[in-house]
Amino acid sequence: MSFTVRYIYSACVVIETPDVRILCDPWFTQGIYDGSWFQYPRIADPVEVIGPVDIVFISHIHPDHYDPKFLHAYLARYPGTRVIISSKGSPHLGLKMKIDRITAEAVEDLQVGATRLTVVPNGAYDVNIDTALVVSHGTHSVVNMNDNPFDEAQIERVLAACPDGRPSFALLPYAGAGPYPQTFAFPSPEKLREAADRKRRQFLDLFRRYTARLNPVRCMPFAGKYFLGGSLASLNPHRGVPDAVEALAEDARALLLADGGHARYDLETREASAVRTERYDPAALELFLRELGSASFEYEKELDFSHRSGLPFVPLLMAAREKARRKVKIAEPYWLCIQPTGSSTYFVFNVAGEEPVAVRASLDESVTPRAEIQIDPRYLFGLLTRLYHWNNAEIGSHYRTRRVPDVFIRQVYDFLDMLQV
Repeated sequence: MSFTVRYIYSACVVIETPDVRILCDPWFTQGIYDGSWFQYPRIADPVEVIGPVDIVFISHIHPDHYDPKFLHAYLARYPGTRVIISSKGSPHLGLKMKIDRITAEAVEDLQVGATRLTVVPNGAYDVNIDTALVVSHGTHSVVNMNDNPFDEAQIERVLAACPDGRPSFALLPYAGAGPYPQTFAFPSPEKLREAADRKRRQFLDLFRRYTARLNPVRCMPFAGKYFLGGSLASLNPHRGVPDAVEALAEDARALLLADGGHARYDLETREASAVRTERYDPAALELFLRELGSASFEYEKELDFSHRSGLPFVPLLMAAREKARRKVKIAEPYWLCIQPTGSSTYFVFNVAGEEPVAVRASLDESVTPRAEIQIDPRYLFGLLTRLYHWNNAEIGSHYRTRRVPDVFIRQVYDFLDMLQV
């Protein structure tokens, strides 16, 4: 039996050695991130297409990598399959799996016959959730970097786990999710397009930077493949997410396995059974996106406040701010100005101050620096009361933001992630 990689979708691949079959990061539930993320092209029966494997590896907690609904369906069909996660990475994934009643083994190194699996956590930021996987057999290795930001220490450990000192095949990020720039205010459509182009170039540069540093025999752009649905479908052209074929021009060693779940790359022969070299057909993709426009979000299906005259946002925000301040310290004044859609007023508070949450009809230069957030009131209620999570709302593009001045401050977004009672 040879050593192969079979591409399924986005960050989902099956890595197969003579000893073991490993399924990585299967996401197939449509409408993740509280109803906003969808797949194109779709696989009708992913459980059948994937078939039996020995191990499922989950790299991190984001729902395009950890899909508990699909995992339950897959494990019901193949109950003997082991699920593994990092023993050194963020604890949040393991805790969430316990809540979801999915049994996982936390590992750093795992030997299966002559095949070695090495899980390497990322350390690029203070709060890290991403991990990489190295699968080696004989002199060959597959490196799966999924969504990992560039971290030199992680790369050193990844290369050390490759028997030949470099990957035989590297699965590398080429695209980034998140709300920017499509949910942010810009002075003109041209400025929005420029921001989307900068983001697109930034992640293609990341792909090229990885290929230069890892020096793989062959490599493939993957992960980060999604489309927005519902009322957010109109934002798709502005996400700054390239088609994966654009990354092929970044390195002569790059190839893109074809869609459908059957295309394989053989590490020994260095041949691919089927590849994609052209962008998706614009007309077919546009038709798919129009159909997505009728999708509904989780809060639209789960929360109905039509019988209420109002919601207690001021006390909720006061309590949530105090909890967030205990976890994220921001010394300088910064104002969050939250406007529920359909309302003419803002809920305004200083993340570093003691004054109560104010209700304002307008904003002026006395409320600076600030972030203005427009969000559905049902979703805001669900976020503040822990029905949903701000990080999913952000990555899912569920709210609009205007910054004054237009400066990114990471601590502010860390604070917002903790804004729950």
